[in-house]
Amino acid sequence: MSLIASGCAKGPPEPQAPAPVPVKIDHLEPSYTSAATAFKTLPDGTSQLVVFGSMSYGATVLWNGQPVVSKGGGKAGFVLGIIPANLIPSEGTVKITVRDGSMVSNALDFTVYAKTGPAPQITGLSPAGAIAGRGFNVQPGGDSALGVTGVGFLPGVSLVIDGKPLSTTVFGHDNFISATIPSALVAKAGVHQVWVANPDKKISNKVEFKVSAN
Repeated sequence: MSLIASGCAKGPPEPQAPAPVPVKIDHLEPSYTSAATAFKTLPDGTSQLVVFGSMSYGATVLWNGQPVVSKGGGKAGFVLGIIPANLIPSEGTVKITVRDGSMVSNALDFTVYAKTGPAPQITGLSPAGAIAGRGFNVQPGGDSALGVTGVGFLPGVSLVIDGKPLSTTVFGHDNFISATIPSALVAKAGVHQVWVANPDKKISNKVEFKVSAN
């Protein structure tokens, strides 16, 4: 009598669970503040930090590794972290990450600047000069924008031209600011004095911005 080997028939392989999508953060709003200064302040004195990126709903913002009360995530494309006042240091850099389940995102820097320091210094203008009647670094509204590089700029700094602080000054970092320039300022040839003034009243060296004739 012959024997026929028999075995259990194997069914189709079970579907594998999809790999988790990595959590990634792209930018912060805001990305800085001054020492012991609240930002996007709520009535209870806490601050709001918006962290943009890819994360699930219910993800948690970590402030130097410490979880804080968080809201949002998912399709919104951001999660909101509530930062208690006692967590804002006097000066330094805070590492911001987001925890999503068992995963933790890449880190972005949140900078806390001192409220005072050495006088700022200008090292360059962008552009270094202009031609009368011609725009430069033209913005959507049609005005020109002047970039200033240097050291020691603080939040609240003002770009000053010929003694007039520009309310359009935008703080980029402690080494870069910019401001839109009134078109009348470059309408005709001339030489203008440019400097910056920090909120602690300290001012920088003065740099010439020359507007040449056509």
